[in-house]
Amino acid sequence: MADNPQRRRLPRDLSGLWTGYYAYDLTDEAIMFTAWIKEDGGKVTGTVLEENFSTEALDGEFEATIHGFRHGLDVRFTKVALDEEGEPILLRYHGDTDADCCLISGVWFFDDPSDWTGTFMMTRISGDLKTRVTASASQSGDDGADEG
Repeated sequence: MADNPQRRRLPRDLSGLWTGYYAYDLTDEAIMFTAWIKEDGGKVTGTVLEENFSTEALDGEFEATIHGFRHGLDVRFTKVALDEEGEPILLRYHGDTDADCCLISGVWFFDDPSDWTGTFMMTRISGDLKTRVTASASQSGDDGADEG
């Protein structure tokens, strides 16, 4: 029996666990990251975790939030992080996803055109089901007791 592509279940949105990198223009430097994304009606939110190069700690991690949208294959989000003084740093990401919502690639930039720019690419590790289970488990507490 031949595989029917129309019968395959494709992800309906970007919700899930992702891995990827962003690279700086005019350099060979690329930073790996992991992202947990939730999409609801085109609204994209999530968390990004990457290595923190601004600290001397060997295991330092840097966490940021993202918010944006997906319209068709167009994906746009802003990564919001806090600097050492607690001031927000905003990085804009504009890209495209493939038809399966399993790959996103594009460009990133700061609002100031004189700041760094670059490219990014990210691929889905797992889909919405694992995202919902992980979120549910983290909200249920350490003892597993059911509230209510």
